[in-house]
Amino acid sequence: MKKIGIMGGTFDPVHNGHLLIAENACEQLELDEVRFIPTGQSPHKQGKKITNGMHRLRMVELAIADNPVFVADDRELRSAALSYSYITLQKMHEQAPDDALYFIMGGDSLRDFKTWYHPEIICSCATLVAAVRDDCDREQLMSYARELESLFSADVRLIRTPNLSVASSELRRRVSSGETIRYQVPEAVRIYIANNHLYEKQSEHTEDI
Repeated sequence: MKKIGIMGGTFDPVHNGHLLIAENACEQLELDEVRFIPTGQSPHKQGKKITNGMHRLRMVELAIADNPVFVADDRELRSAALSYSYITLQKMHEQAPDDALYFIMGGDSLRDFKTWYHPEIICSCATLVAAVRDDCDREQLMSYARELESLFSADVRLIRTPNLSVASSELRRRVSSGETIRYQVPEAVRIYIANNHLYEKQSEHTEDI
């Protein structure tokens, strides 16, 4: 049996905050592997523009290249269907039922998790892992966790992670404004963004979803 962490997200672009959460989850939960799964067609972002999946996957590959425990997984990008977390986790569970899946998210996501599509299926397939930053209200997060445990028999784990205020939307804005993103993303990702002129003119490298 393997303990596998799941980091889903648009990763537009992947940044050091994502990597830090994954590393802390890996260490504190003794995970064998963390799979980074870039969102394909996100149901939450329909009608918005998003960077082409090929670029987002390549940035993830570059970001995790020096960590043998981190794996890039393109399953949602290869699918023509909308990317729902419950479908991805359900398929992963069916393919390897003996593996233990840990669905990693930001602490704030616990508040709205019950409104997600089929949260009960997610909870039946995976342990929920919420990253708790130093500036988070731990008691409030514990309250959300207890509610999910009651509603969906969820197994919720809180992990500690240092404060690192990085947001993909802010990184895109900084690039488009000519500001530096050095030290907020891995250097290989920063170079890739510059070489491919990502976020300078969104229309050239984006797709409607």
